[in-house]
Amino acid sequence: MAANDSTEMNSTLKPSVVDKEYPLPLVIGYVILYVVFFTFAFFGNIMALLTCYKKYRTSQSILLCYISSLALADLLFAILSIFDIVYFFLGDWPGGNPVCKIQGTLIEISYSASILTLVAISYERSRSVTSTSLARNRGIEQRTIVIKIVWIVSVILCAPLFYGYATKEVNGVQLCLNTNWGDSGRQTYYILQAIFIFICPLVFMIWAHTKILRVLQTHVKNTSGVGSVESKQHKVTKMLAVVTLVFFCCWSPFIIVRALRYFYVYEGNELWKLTQLIIFGNSAANPILYCFYSGQFRRSFKEIIRCKFEFESRRKSRTKSHSTFALHNVRHNSVKRTAAIEIHRDLTLNSSTTDFQ
Repeated sequence: MAANDSTEMNSTLKPSVVDKEYPLPLVIGYVILYVVFFTFAFFGNIMALLTCYKKYRTSQSILLCYISSLALADLLFAILSIFDIVYFFLGDWPGGNPVCKIQGTLIEISYSASILTLVAISYERSRSVTSTSLARNRGIEQRTIVIKIVWIVSVILCAPLFYGYATKEVNGVQLCLNTNWGDSGRQTYYILQAIFIFICPLVFMIWAHTKILRVLQTHVKNTSGVGSVESKQHKVTKMLAVVTLVFFCCWSPFIIVRALRYFYVYEGNELWKLTQLIIFGNSAANPILYCFYSGQFRRSFKEIIRCKFEFESRRKSRTKSHSTFALHNVRHNSVKRTAAIEIHRDLTLNSSTTDFQ
């Protein structure tokens, strides 16, 4: 057991730095996929946050707040993963003990916030579809409190991990490990987490989305045709259902393999590495799904990008104009100085000639 403790990894992306026998193709593939996922996760979620902010100023929709919460969690996850890729290459934890504790805890907070936000979205959508009067009566301020509660609960649930993580030196290598609890404490925590922060939310969301789809199908059958409002409802519902499905498809393998590792049923590294990469891919997939299913998101993305390029173009144009104006002034001043020198020289020459005469 003690030997296994020395190779224990962070609950999310910590690499097994003790066992470095990875085939070169696996390392190359891992790095390529990581770079691709990080690019989409980092820039995509920043764009998603900017889009939500832009749309929220004109349409204070609670859905925009929920998507912002998801994008923030994904962005936090992407930024924190930088420590792990450095850890993977160096074979040594790049930060000290405080960084180990903070990084390990924040990654779990981002995961918990993501899944609890999806639960809140499912609950909100089921209420709005089944009872529009209740949805209208709840103000935006009242509903945004739910998002604050989601993040507060996530912090509370993951706070014990701050004690669990610590740096440990093994064979001259500095590792960031989750071993302070011991085997029984770690197993108990992650089994409870899997039940209450994964399985229970999954069951609830399956029930909620099934209920939503049935209500919408019944509504369509009872009307002569599908209007623009109903069509938008279907698109939003489909987008949220796909986001939820992708989340669980990406996280299920990791949750299962992690449980097997903590109970020493599986101690390999290749499959473990693959599941870590898959959950990171979820953070990259969400912005793509927002754009694929939402025309408003696509248009807002394009507007933000267009504004950025127009700003850069105007800035360069102003810089060029300023440079041209400055160059013109330099040339003009140079001509004036040259003319003044020539006039002074002529006056001096004339004065000298007069004196000579």
